[in-house]
Amino acid sequence: MKKLKNSSNKVTSPLQGCCRFFLLVYFLLLGVGCQTPADKVPPHYLKDTISSDYILNRLLNRANKIRSVKSFTRTTFISKKLKQSFRQALIIKTNSSIRVDTYGAFGQAMGVFISDAGSLQFLDPSKGRLYSGSEVESLMRKMLGTHIDFREHLRVFIGHIPRIEFLKVEKSKINSDQTQYIIKAKDLKRGGYVQMHIDAMTLLPLKMIQMEFGRKQYLVHWQEYKKIGEVDWPHLITLEFPERQETLRIQYKNPILNQKISPETFQLMPSTPSVTKGVG
Repeated sequence: MKKLKNSSNKVTSPLQGCCRFFLLVYFLLLGVGCQTPADKVPPHYLKDTISSDYILNRLLNRANKIRSVKSFTRTTFISKKLKQSFRQALIIKTNSSIRVDTYGAFGQAMGVFISDAGSLQFLDPSKGRLYSGSEVESLMRKMLGTHIDFREHLRVFIGHIPRIEFLKVEKSKINSDQTQYIIKAKDLKRGGYVQMHIDAMTLLPLKMIQMEFGRKQYLVHWQEYKKIGEVDWPHLITLEFPERQETLRIQYKNPILNQKISPETFQLMPSTPSVTKGVG
């Protein structure tokens, strides 16, 4: 693991001398025993120091590997007055488009929600009516008891750090048991701060806190990582709004990554049936 030097923004390994040597030998032997090439050892384990910029670049590189996801989910909304859970089909393309098909207890279609480049649509199949714009925000608030700004939070649902391209690291450290890097960064474009908790072994994001005016605006937890191809994917994502006392929890079931998605998936007409269009 690596320790942080705040003054230089570098993370230095506490494993000196023979301890570091035996760690490398361990990984090499593990690679031989499992028939795994030595280059599969995490690159940062072979460095004397790493910087917070290196960690952010790793996060960006990981994000660039995820172009789309299709999955059935169990989505839970929790507020002060309400707790409800839905079976949904979720389709996300890059950082701009999301489609959510929601089903009732007996598999009946309850609605189709789409946010495409900031444009909102909702199809109510029971009424055969298509809503758009501000109507959708009001309707979703009434149905779910909460409001999600997909322009801000869409990246959260694919394991990304929102607005990471605008972040400048100001402080960083490793926690007391040396399992997480904790990085505090300023949003240069909008203001406010983001605190990220990164797994020290895998460099995967575990938690993020978005702060403005000294208050926690929202928190994200990424949990239950499992390999899908070459991508470590969080199968449980929790988005919390402390001041509103609201929580959104998404549990993925057999997600499929990086399949081609037709543009028609994010287009709705009043006569379009609510089905898992585009979901494999």
